[in-house]
Amino acid sequence: MFGKFEIFVAKRYLVTRKKTGFISLISLISIVGISVGVAALIIVLSLMNGFSKELRTRLLGMDGHIWVNSPLERGMRDYEEVRKKLIAIPGVVGASPFCSYQTAGHDMTRKNTAPIMVRGVDTGSVESVSDIDDYILPGGSLDLGRDDEGVPGAVIGSYLSMSIGYAALGDYILAYGPSDIGEVLDSMVPPPLYKFRVTGIFESGYYDYDNMVMLIDIAEAQRIIGYEGRVSGIVLKLDDMFKAGEYTHAGGLIDKALGGPPYSSMSWIEQNRVLFKWMKLEKWAAFIVLSLIILVAAFNIVSSLIMLVMDKTREVGILKSMGATNKSIGWIFVLQGAFVGICGTISGSLLGIALCTLQDKYHFISLPGDIYFISALPMELQMRDAITITVVTLLLCLISAFYPARKAAGLNPVEAIRSE
Repeated sequence: MFGKFEIFVAKRYLVTRKKTGFISLISLISIVGISVGVAALIIVLSLMNGFSKELRTRLLGMDGHIWVNSPLERGMRDYEEVRKKLIAIPGVVGASPFCSYQTAGHDMTRKNTAPIMVRGVDTGSVESVSDIDDYILPGGSLDLGRDDEGVPGAVIGSYLSMSIGYAALGDYILAYGPSDIGEVLDSMVPPPLYKFRVTGIFESGYYDYDNMVMLIDIAEAQRIIGYEGRVSGIVLKLDDMFKAGEYTHAGGLIDKALGGPPYSSMSWIEQNRVLFKWMKLEKWAAFIVLSLIILVAAFNIVSSLIMLVMDKTREVGILKSMGATNKSIGWIFVLQGAFVGICGTISGSLLGIALCTLQDKYHFISLPGDIYFISALPMELQMRDAITITVVTLLLCLISAFYPARKAAGLNPVEAIRSE
């Protein structure tokens, strides 16, 4: 290992001299390059983690974590009994039945038409699995009951309200009942229209929901689709959404509670597998691209140390003639590379962590809320990412210093002294 002698000489070589000022400048550029690369990696990965968290929060805020249904039957008949069994499973914090069907709807003039996903919800239990109340815009409410004229209430997404003539609170809208497209084409008779009063407009930030979903009372949905005493399924909310796979896999907790078929279940992970896989792929792509910054800085370390070896050839020869070993000479240059790497890595890590923390707390960088589903850049700093980046960068910088150090250690002292 190295001692005081190697540390002393390495410090002396780091001092700028008139002839070698350019070499020190390259070392400074290497430090800055590493610092910028490390900070950029930490910031970008934290940003992507933040967007992923926001998407999960909003996606699952409108819905639950697991959906249980009876795919082999037309609706779930014994849903109250099933719900009691599901809510008794450890880790399940909410269970709510639902009825859903796809259709189309109009404003009252029938000039504006849009596809609609009608979702019948149980107002007594829906809040145990959904944060819908948090997304309803001011002035609206989850009032799905009938008004004085007997018209049931409906809560619609913000983009859906625009698609059907900018429907506002209190306006009436029309929605078709479910029907078989083949029957409609054969008979040329459209399915029946049902009238609803807009009692709330929600804005979840998740486009697919805001653009299509209409919430109505589950009793109305059962009546419209002919599901008296039946529901489409039951949605569950867990205390830990990342354990959803333990409940839905074959022989999992839900199968044990319900006895398997005809019941089936799907988790939010399975339903959105492609979306989150792409987000993970983008995170790795950003990591690889930004790692090139650190790689370039590492090459700068190699080039600056090689130039330093060339400049210090005579001094190295003198040190060797005075008794310095090849190992000592090698450690002198490794220490210089380590110094550059440590300075760049630590400063970059501190800069990246500080910027992420400040953005998360004070939201310096804002986003237009009418375009994006959030008002500020989301940051979720994961210390595991920061530590991994720091350690890998330090190792890369250390490895970069070994070739120039080996080159310096291999110099012949006589030839080195004669070089000038």
